[in-house]
Amino acid sequence: MDQGPPDALQPLLQQLKEACVLEHKYKPNLQLPTVSDGGSEVTVGIRDGSAHVLRCLKVWYDMPSEVLFVAINLMDRFLTKVKARPKHMACLSVASFQLAAQFVCGVRTEGPPAPEPSDVASISQCKCTMGDLARMQGIIKKKLGTQFGLLPITAADFLRIFHALFLAVDEGQVYARCVNPNELWQRLEIVACDAACANFRASEIALVMICTLMDTGVAHLQPAPPGHAVLSVVSFAGQLQQFCRIPESSFSACHQAVLAIIAQYNAQSQLPHRQRLVWRLSQRTLRYLRPTDKLVKTLPTISEHGQPIPRSRSGSSSSEDSWESDDWVNGTV
Repeated sequence: MDQGPPDALQPLLQQLKEACVLEHKYKPNLQLPTVSDGGSEVTVGIRDGSAHVLRCLKVWYDMPSEVLFVAINLMDRFLTKVKARPKHMACLSVASFQLAAQFVCGVRTEGPPAPEPSDVASISQCKCTMGDLARMQGIIKKKLGTQFGLLPITAADFLRIFHALFLAVDEGQVYARCVNPNELWQRLEIVACDAACANFRASEIALVMICTLMDTGVAHLQPAPPGHAVLSVVSFAGQLQQFCRIPESSFSACHQAVLAIIAQYNAQSQLPHRQRLVWRLSQRTLRYLRPTDKLVKTLPTISEHGQPIPRSRSGSSSSEDSWESDDWVNGTV
């Protein structure tokens, strides 16, 4: 790679080289059926549903995106090695999230701490006890050989390196103008929650994500960037593909899968959300709530141009009656 200052690229290229060496160690190989005979197998839909639950937990606890990618990686690698049952998926996903939060938050010096397991179990509604989650975490550690302080290599790591490399060689400010980092991470989270991209390499998923965003962003740049600046960024993307040894056939298949997932997500986001909210209240909270069964559901129609509707009063006097009396108006008591 002959672009960009060498002193800025060499540390990043070294990180990229180390990530490529460890990439295959943490790559899952899911072989999940689309439909389960008898409901005894974990299907693609069950896996994707668990992944979206992990994303909701990540948003709820304001965890960094790395927690989500580590949790999904743990869950997918476990499903690769162990034939789990659908009834265990809730406990497996929540235990993976708890482990990922402990690993990531334990390494980081900044950011929120790892949430309490009891709170995660309650919020996720996984119907698991603390003992169940602790046993599942132990099984995950044993099967995958995970260790505290040793994080798996995910697409988030490659995306962070690729993003820094593109900014380092972006002399014409083409990449910085057409790629929004927040949108980049959001799209990567959406793709990670879909099993269609689970078996692709983390490096090609991250590179495809950047390329798809550049494809749509360059066409909308105003004023249009110079042609040589766009060609320089595109050429650098090809050099990164060669550096990571990503075959063209695999890169093209990953590109089509990512476009299909993003298109499906954009189509679903335009539909009205019809999911009903379910409120879970404790007995103590219910005792302090105001009763609403005796409240009037309908109010009388207010006449805009006619006579005011007479109000019926009981025989007992009220404070409002005393205020409207002549004695109060005349100032006499």
